[in-house]
Amino acid sequence: MLYIIAYLLFAAGPLLALIPGRRIPALLAWLLMSSACVLAGIQGIIAIAAGQSLPLITLSLPIIGPFDFVQTPLGGLLILITSSVFAVAIPFVTHDANLYASGRRGLFLAITMLTLASMIGFFLAGSIVAFIFCWELAALAIWGLITFETRQSKPVAAGLLTLALSELGSLAGLVSLLLLASAAGTPQLTGIAHAVPEMSPTLLMVAGLLAFFGFGMKAGIIPLNVWLPAAHGTAPRSTSPILSGATLNLGLYAFLRIDAPIALHQPHLGLIILSSGALTALIGIIYALVEKDMKRLLAQSSVENMGIATAGIGAGLTFAAYGHPLLGGASMVAGLYHMINHSTFKTLLFLGAGGIDASTGTHNLDELGGLMKRLPALGSFFLVGAFAIAALPPFNGFVSEWLLLESLLRVVEIPDIPVRITFALSGALLALTSGLALTCFIMLPGSALMGLPRSTQAASAKKAPLTVVLPMGLLALLALLLGLAATLVIPVLSRLAATLLGTNPTVSLVPDFFHIPSQVPMAIRHALDPIGASLGAAFLPLRSLVVMHLDQTPAPVVYAMSTLLTFVVLVLMLGSVWILVRVIHRRRVTRNTLWDAGLTQLRPEMTYTATTFAAPVRVVFQGFFHPLIEENEERHGAFVLTRSYHQVITNISERLVIQPSIRVALYIASRLAKMHKGHVNTYASYILIAMVVVLVIVAGAGSR
Repeated sequence: MLYIIAYLLFAAGPLLALIPGRRIPALLAWLLMSSACVLAGIQGIIAIAAGQSLPLITLSLPIIGPFDFVQTPLGGLLILITSSVFAVAIPFVTHDANLYASGRRGLFLAITMLTLASMIGFFLAGSIVAFIFCWELAALAIWGLITFETRQSKPVAAGLLTLALSELGSLAGLVSLLLLASAAGTPQLTGIAHAVPEMSPTLLMVAGLLAFFGFGMKAGIIPLNVWLPAAHGTAPRSTSPILSGATLNLGLYAFLRIDAPIALHQPHLGLIILSSGALTALIGIIYALVEKDMKRLLAQSSVENMGIATAGIGAGLTFAAYGHPLLGGASMVAGLYHMINHSTFKTLLFLGAGGIDASTGTHNLDELGGLMKRLPALGSFFLVGAFAIAALPPFNGFVSEWLLLESLLRVVEIPDIPVRITFALSGALLALTSGLALTCFIMLPGSALMGLPRSTQAASAKKAPLTVVLPMGLLALLALLLGLAATLVIPVLSRLAATLLGTNPTVSLVPDFFHIPSQVPMAIRHALDPIGASLGAAFLPLRSLVVMHLDQTPAPVVYAMSTLLTFVVLVLMLGSVWILVRVIHRRRVTRNTLWDAGLTQLRPEMTYTATTFAAPVRVVFQGFFHPLIEENEERHGAFVLTRSYHQVITNISERLVIQPSIRVALYIASRLAKMHKGHVNTYASYILIAMVVVLVIVAGAGSR
């Protein structure tokens, strides 16, 4: 029932925006659309709490077949995430929609709501037809958002690239689903999952790879990830939080629904998912470091974070396939946790980028600087997002990345050497990714918010709209709470992981020390006491320690962490420093002018920009980037007045995969084109040869 009301409100919101005027139509549209998001989110929570699949719509269409929708706990999680992202982004969307005339304003909001409605339908799809229909509808809506500013060439080109790669991925995914449905004898996704154990291993591997790389395109998995920075860099600023925080999860859900049952019986598929995710993460953050456009940088970072979440899912499936479902559950929880975290802090950061654009008119990092003094609230919340995405404790990014890296180390439980090598290399790539991410998200707020303004736009920045600042504050608080309340989030995700892997790892990740009788064996409790497992049992409102422990081992504690206790320690340390500074300042302090080396005033061009900050990365990865150097000269007669150099970096996926594929396709097309140029006798010979081939085939079939 809530879904029906939500869909009606999805349709009514854009219609109200057609009313002449500015404030009243925008307010009414915002109220209706936000209410719809809240209702959808409530229904998502209900689905998670139900813990089982419930049929919603069962239709059988002529020729097409079953067109069913089913509510599942995993789909409920995705609906909750998606609705939450749209709810906090809609105020900024309606703010920017008022910049258009009433007709285009309504169209803009309608495309936004169509994106949300189709995504919810996708997470509820129970049959192949419904799955592909909602996927294609979402792809078209996303293309509409990217190309809404159709007067400019860049959005059009980015939209066409997105649509082309999306259709290529959809075709691969559809072939995968048809192969599986044919082998299972049913078009129902649940029926296909149940029939996987009886299918041919070769068929499963082919179908699994097609589904992973086909649907993984939407999540930015290599090699079809080149669309993401192009699309996000040119899309309307208010839609970027939606495109990154919500729509990328479509790809993760697709291969969770299709590839997870396959990988449990084909461990090599899980290893491919793990290694592809780790490689995607590293490539994403390397390209993010050399971007000076804030939106493109955040888009490349989305590639990185989708890679981390994918690696967690792949590790979980591999562990379970090799007979270690407990370790698999821990890795799967890390992947799902990071998916939630990415939606939180990336929506926050893209809202911040949009607010900076609205205040200054630019999102070029080399033209910003000094915004912390001019936009203190936005800058503070943006810093929280940067800390979270850099995986600094006690924020949410730290929990999921720490849990994933620690889980990967447990590959020692698997005796196969190739598996250990794959895990070790993937863990090394993810560790390097974490280090580069920290560098990247020191550079981003440092160049955008700190220092001196490097342009007139930054120096004259106006106040950021409240439709950006207030949602950013809410998301910043959520990023902190998701970090502090890890022991509340993990049990929920563990139940969802159990639906995929068959084992709930809650007790081994968040041991229950405070309830009697406790499920934790007494030997384990005694082993955990020295690290503070029972600390605060009488007064802490929740379990604070995340700890992996294994029963029946001499040293049961594998790893332990507590963001809550870390937060308490940080507060005490910072409070002590503050008190100490206040005490010192009460004493008499002599202030003198420091030696300035003859430099009376620091000029903006002397400060670090994003380009200069990324220079070491460019040097280290010069062979990876293969940049094209463009030289520009300004002459006056025979004299060279100025000479400048500009690097053009092409994404490695485009350079090694897409461009060669285009060249091969053009070559084949040019050869085939010659068949259309010739004499009538040539065409007659084609027909004669085709008839002879058909007659031979028919004669051979008849003789059998």
